[in-house]
Amino acid sequence: MDRERDAFISYSHKRDVTLAQGLQRGLHRLARPWTRRQVINVFRDTTSLSANSDLGGSIKEELARSRYFIYLASPEAAASRWVREEIEFWVANRPMDRFLIAVSGGTVAWDTRTGDFDWDGTTALPPVLRGKFATEPLWVDLTAFRGSENLSLRQADFRDAVATLAAPLHGRSKDALDSEDLRQHRIATRMLRGAVAALSVLLVTALIAGGLAWQQRGEALDRARRSASQALAARALEISGTDPRRAAQLALYAEAVQPTGESAQAMARAVAANEGVTRHFEAGSDQVFGSRGAGTIPAAEVAISPDGSMLAYYLDFGEVHLYDTRSGTALPSLPTSGPQNGGALRFSADGKLLVMETAYNEIELWDVPGAKLLRTIVASNGRELSQAHVRLKGQALSDDGKWLAATYYTQAMDVEHLGVWDTGTGNAVTQGPASADGLSLAFDGSNRLVTFASDTGTVREYTPASNTWSPSRQVQGLPTGDEARSVILSPHGDWAYVLAPKKGGKDELWSLTEHRRIAELADAPPLATRSTGARALALPADSGRLITMSDGQSVTVYDPALRRRRSLGSFTWPVLSVAASADGKWVAAAAENGAVSLFATTTGQGGESLPNEDRVKPDELSPAGWLALRSNGDSTDLWTVAGGDAGVQRVGHIPRKLHSNESVVAVNADGSRAALVEGAELSLWDPRTGTQVGSSRTFPERYTGNRSRRPLLFMPDGIHVVVAGADRLLLVDSRSWETRQDLGEYSTNGDSAETSGDGRTLIAMDVLGDVTVWGWTGNAHLKQVRKGSVGNMVQSVVVSHEGEKLAAVDGNRRISILDVGTGHVTRSSAGMQYSEGSVVFSKDARLLVQRVRSGAEWTLQFWDTVSGDAVGSWTVPTWGTDSESAVQLLSGPGGGVLSLKEDGTFARHTIDFSSWHKALCALVPEPLPKDEYDRYLKDVEVVAPCRP
Repeated sequence: MDRERDAFISYSHKRDVTLAQGLQRGLHRLARPWTRRQVINVFRDTTSLSANSDLGGSIKEELARSRYFIYLASPEAAASRWVREEIEFWVANRPMDRFLIAVSGGTVAWDTRTGDFDWDGTTALPPVLRGKFATEPLWVDLTAFRGSENLSLRQADFRDAVATLAAPLHGRSKDALDSEDLRQHRIATRMLRGAVAALSVLLVTALIAGGLAWQQRGEALDRARRSASQALAARALEISGTDPRRAAQLALYAEAVQPTGESAQAMARAVAANEGVTRHFEAGSDQVFGSRGAGTIPAAEVAISPDGSMLAYYLDFGEVHLYDTRSGTALPSLPTSGPQNGGALRFSADGKLLVMETAYNEIELWDVPGAKLLRTIVASNGRELSQAHVRLKGQALSDDGKWLAATYYTQAMDVEHLGVWDTGTGNAVTQGPASADGLSLAFDGSNRLVTFASDTGTVREYTPASNTWSPSRQVQGLPTGDEARSVILSPHGDWAYVLAPKKGGKDELWSLTEHRRIAELADAPPLATRSTGARALALPADSGRLITMSDGQSVTVYDPALRRRRSLGSFTWPVLSVAASADGKWVAAAAENGAVSLFATTTGQGGESLPNEDRVKPDELSPAGWLALRSNGDSTDLWTVAGGDAGVQRVGHIPRKLHSNESVVAVNADGSRAALVEGAELSLWDPRTGTQVGSSRTFPERYTGNRSRRPLLFMPDGIHVVVAGADRLLLVDSRSWETRQDLGEYSTNGDSAETSGDGRTLIAMDVLGDVTVWGWTGNAHLKQVRKGSVGNMVQSVVVSHEGEKLAAVDGNRRISILDVGTGHVTRSSAGMQYSEGSVVFSKDARLLVQRVRSGAEWTLQFWDTVSGDAVGSWTVPTWGTDSESAVQLLSGPGGGVLSLKEDGTFARHTIDFSSWHKALCALVPEPLPKDEYDRYLKDVEVVAPCRP
């Protein structure tokens, strides 16, 4: 009898033959020794059963001797009779824990409540699988590869999916299988090196063979570097959602080993995953240390001063670290250790005083600038208490740092106590039994202590200066008694975050001064998924600002006004502690494995905030992407979006009301000249004074196309202009409007002309895709450097920043990329699914960027300009605006992408590998750990990407 097969692939012969072939080929090749044809044996039936036939005997034999069943799931496969019969045979005769699912189309959803698939929402599985799985089976998503003609393990996402399916077939973990695949590449490299050494001892034959072997060695090393780069990139993509820091490090090394489409995708994903990260302080370990014993969680605590100037954190048995957020520098650590069992940290408003809870109900007060311990306050003799009650129950510090309050237990263990101390002397101004257990504490802006008792719903204020208490007042509407909920006060105690009392409930915001509910947090994570107490939540001073919370392994911010959540970052282990500044702009978090990161909530996707004092909107930007127009009465104001951080700057006005379908405006780089085409008239203006300069020029009126698309482009000297005059493309001198150069025919319908970002390259293209490229010579002349063709039905065209490449989008949304130097044309691998017809180059011309709208979100799709492959995407936050132009591509000076923020300003998103490299190196400058280096790069020499 033939030997046992490893897997049987069942699929729809109508739709998924190519995908099944690619999957079978990938399973055969992954981790295959270079001396063997294949390691595992996967059967794929290449025939189709007739409508009236039964499952053939040969198919049953193959099923009977296969260890695993791989179902290529889709609605077509689910409707196929013979696929159903193959599944029925397996269900009746073979183990279901070896039934693997690869989704090629439709949907698959698992219902954790019923322990079965959600059959109302699942379309890719046949009914015969209803109730056949005790637990959720292994399944991977292959829908992105359906219809792809050339599937290869060089594609990082496809390689990752194949590795997931191949791991159980090989009886290894996916990481071990990945390592084995790399090991086989290394063996081949060593063998080639040995062949070179052996052949070198021969005479004339050795010289010839040695040359050939050297070439083969180079090819082998190139393959090894490419394989290592792809493996690093695949791992970076896999963990980007759970460990952004490590993903950034792996992406940097993937790019350093060998730039590929996969490394480009990994770099883009790493930048997106670290979008809000200002700095990673601690890397964290792969596992939680077991030094604390069973049933305990390591201590990790973070604190940010209310003014956002200072950050403090400690880990188990470690020093208390300080960081100045404004200068971006680490300060000397405090010469003390964080308490083993964990304890709260709290700053005064200016960050100059730090209060730290230590063991046994003791509180240390530290002078931050001087790194000096001022005094220790003892709330009670905690050494005599049982371990369960050693910790302080609550703690608050006044803004000026003068008063400290805490709740705790005494030896009597009867009721909770409350103490308030003068931090200057360490003396208590009041100590005694609290009015209720579980008091929430906060100091208001007038240095009064606000206490809230969740069991009674009552608020009281204590004034330390006069040692007086206000009468109790009840917050109407809040549950009390048995229905009491956990309540966390805002920094000044004027509003409260009320945690949902049970699963399925909704968290709420309450005003304690107005006695009313402010908001109901419909999509806040349920209490069951969060840690309890202040570790789960950080509140700003204003109830309308962003609220920070931990959601398992993620840190998220919630906007109460927009009722929207946004993720700041993720960790590989659950988040233990979060902290935020009073305005909600700075957020810090620490995870259970010791990872600590600082986030800025005002950034996004590598974006930098740009000033926009006049509140220019994206839809006021010209098609060039960097000039904004706004007509007001009989005048039109002009703005430019300059490079750097200058933002949107007003350059002046033209005293005419311009019509978008009749007029075209161009402004030179220094803003001293504005050219205007209005109808058939060409005029020059000084926008700073609003006066016309010189006389106008009138062209013969034969321009019948869309006048707003008429080219009007300043050359780098700021004097000469390229303009379409009637049926010719002309270079004219704006001082006299004299024609300096006739660049040839220019159709009034469908032709287009653009300049590069630096203005030194001009291209003209007709609707058939025939293109002419000119270069600016610097002596008022354009020299033709290339003629070629990039396709048919061209709808838009763009030139790279330095003019080395141009890209055209045709009517089928396919992108054609012309290398100006070589004349080589590359076409994109797809196009129809993307609805946006315009694109823009990254500044280094390695990527093309296309904006795509999906529902309320905008996505930037990236294309590799060398291969034409899609290499990942970003989702760009539009900060609550639903405007169709909330995201704008920029092809002019500075380049990149603009998105409109909630406050009316812009964020510029830099699409440039050198900027990405710099940003990621600032977050993870450390070399790859030795075990990771040996795993991926043992036989590949690579310089650390973030060398000082």
